[in-house]
Parts: sequence; C-alpha cells; structure tokens
Amino acid sequence: MIGRFPALASPIYRRLLLGNTLATLGAFMQATAQGWLVLQLTNSPGLLGLIGAISGLPTLFLAVLAGVLADRLDRRRLLAWSYGAAALLSAILAVLTFTEAVAYWHVAVIALAGGVLLTIQMPASQAIVSTAVDRAVLGGAIALNSAQYNLMRIVGPSLAGLAIAAGGLAFGFVANAVALVVVAVIFIRLPLPPTRALGRLQAALWGDLRDGVRHVAADRVLSTLVLLAAAPALFILNYLVFLPVYARDILAIGAPGLGLLTSSIGIGALTGALLVASRRPQGGSGKLALVGLASMSISLATFAVSTSVPLSCVALAILGASQVAYYSTTNTLLQVRVPGRLRGRVHSLYVLFSIGLIPLGNVVAGALAERVTVPPVLAVGGAATLAIVVVAAIVRPEIRHLQPGLPGTSGASGAAPAAADPAAIEPSAVAPAGLATGDVTEPPLEA
Repeated sequence: MIGRFPALASPIYRRLLLGNTLATLGAFMQATAQGWLVLQLTNSPGLLGLIGAISGLPTLFLAVLAGVLADRLDRRRLLAWSYGAAALLSAILAVLTFTEAVAYWHVAVIALAGGVLLTIQMPASQAIVSTAVDRAVLGGAIALNSAQYNLMRIVGPSLAGLAIAAGGLAFGFVANAVALVVVAVIFIRLPLPPTRALGRLQAALWGDLRDGVRHVAADRVLSTLVLLAAAPALFILNYLVFLPVYARDILAIGAPGLGLLTSSIGIGALTGALLVASRRPQGGSGKLALVGLASMSISLATFAVSTSVPLSCVALAILGASQVAYYSTTNTLLQVRVPGRLRGRVHSLYVLFSIGLIPLGNVVAGALAERVTVPPVLAVGGAATLAIVVVAAIVRPEIRHLQPGLPGTSGASGAAPAAADPAAIEPSAVAPAGLATGDVTEPPLEA
C-alpha cells in the first residue's frame, strides 16, 4: 500500500488522515440532513440557497485574517479547539431537531457560527500539509485527502439519507458532533512542535496581510491561479445547495435519492483522487487544472438539464472526478510555489476566492432559481465557467506548462523559488499533515 501511495509512509500523516476521514464523514451526514431540514421548514429553493450563503459569508470577510492566524498561532491547537467548538454547534442543532423546536433562524445562526469556525480552520489545515511529507509525494498526499473526502461523500450522505427516510433527521447532526470531538482529541494529542516563528510573532498584523497580498500580486501565474478559483465558487459550486431540489422535485427520488446523487459525486471523485494519488505523486499540471475546470463546467451543464436519474448520476460522477483534478492540482501548485513563511496567508487568499465567494453565488443563484427554476441557473453557470477557462488559457498560456516538479513552477515575476524554503521540500518526521479540506479543495464541505 505504501509503495503505491508513498505519502502513507509518514505516521503523522496517517493519523491525521484518520482524523480527516472521521470529520468528513460527520460533515457530509450533517450537510445532507441540514439541506433536507431546511427544505422541510421552508419549501423554498431561495431560502435553501440563503443558508449556503450564510454559512460561507464569514469566509468572504475573515479568510485573510484567518491566514495570518494560521501563520502566527500553533496550528495544531487552533484546529483542535475550532473542531471542538463546531462539535458543540452540531450537538445544539441535534437537540433542537430531536425536540422539534428547530426553526429556520436556528439553522441560520448555527450555519453562521459554523462558517466562522470553518474559515479559521481552512488556511491552517491547508498550510501544514506540505510539511508532513516529502515534496516529491506532496501531490499524492493531497490527493489521498481528496480520496478520503470523496469516499465519505459516498458513505455519509447514504447513511444520512437512510436515517432521514427512517425518521431520524437528527442522526446526521449527532454523528457530526461525535466525529468532531474525536478529531479534536486526535489533534490535541499529536506530539507536534509549535508552528510559530519569532519573525512572524514580531510582525504587525496588517504587515502580515500586506506581505501575503504583495507576494500574490507580484507573481502573475500565482495570482491567476488564485483568481481563477473564483469561477467555480460563483458559478458551479452552488449545485451542491440545490441537490435536495433535484432529489425531491425534478427527479422525484426522495431523501434516499438525495444520498444517491451525492454518492455519485463521491464515486467519481474517489476514483479520480486515487488515480491522481497513485499515478501523479508529485501532483498534476497546470494543463490538468484547466482541463479539470472545463470538465466541471460541461458535466454541470449536463446535470442541470437532465431529467434521467442514470444520466444525472453519471454527470455528477464526472463532475466529482473533475473537481478532484482541478482542486488537488491547484492546491499542489500553490503549495510548491509559495515559501513556507507565507503559505498560510497565500492560502487564505486562495480560500477567499475559492470558498469566500460561494455565498455570493448561492444568493444570486437562489434568487434566480425562484424566478426561472434551478436547471437554467446551473446550465448558465457551467457555460460561464467554460468561457472563463478558455480566456485564462489564452491570456496566461504559461499556466498550461506548469509542473510542480519543475523549477519554473516556482515562478518568476518576483516569486520566491519554492526550493529556497526548506520547509517546502524537506520530509519531516514531526511536522503535521494538513486537513486538506480545501482541497476546496475540495471545497470543504465546506462548500
């Protein structure tokens, strides 16, 4: 197994991969239950989209600040405490649902608080993944995180869908609370050194922010990779919010069918992640990132107009595989291009565009869906993203030639070579592996 997936040679990475798996299982169960709960309470696609917007709103305003925290504080403790707080929120929602006292505003408030915690987690979890394994297998490590994420995308919604059908809507919230408590314990017990550095502690907060922004702005390729992530955030990822509408109203397959749709995404994504992890241990290429984003656009448009359950499942499977190709490759290219001292801040900018803009996309898509229904909204979003990919490939042709293992990946235009930063290339027996949930990466379910 280790020969096929060399990233698993790191014992710390294996333990964190276990923690990631538990957290992702609970998160998908909660997301499935929450979507169905909101649809039951409101019967409104617009209000369903609003919940997605509310949960993502903190990322829009706090992502860059969260990146500074990831570079200043002990990431292990930061993640452990944030997971513990998120477990408490899930427990509260479980009690409200079980007692039938839950109202829409309860879900909205809990979604907002959970969004704040998720924003804090994302830069820290992405920034530390490159210190757990050798640079030569970094892409494989990120892809394995994608694999567990998408395996749980299959298992979690299926379990939640069966529980909902059996009358156990609160079960998804309970499962997430328990899983997050276990993950918090895993983190707090890891024997990891603090990730702080004296230079970072002495720097002013706004100076830290400017350093990250200036570094991205000085590198045209890096800035394009970061900005390109805005396209799926605005035009594609809102499809996750509207899956309950497809399951109940368009395809008429009910709560178990919602689990089937979500699992279809996971099956495709899991297959793609395992292929990337085993065949491209260094990560993909710029060309693969562009092809992945284009494939996301086409498969979303196909799903949007489909009224056939088999065709919809196939389109979602291709969409899942395409998401892995795009996000894991982009994540890897960013990891090796950015010096370790700036990694948290640069990834916070990436999170800002890849996750923080999702609320805007959800709000606009929800409002349009109330007027013209959901399918044309998703179809137009897929077409718009495909057009952006074509423009990016023409305007920045150097992206097509990016390779994480090549010196050119470190970038010109003022970007520091990744090889100049020891943390970016040295294997570590004690440094933490990240929860590559932004492997928004996948957009953490975060999306």
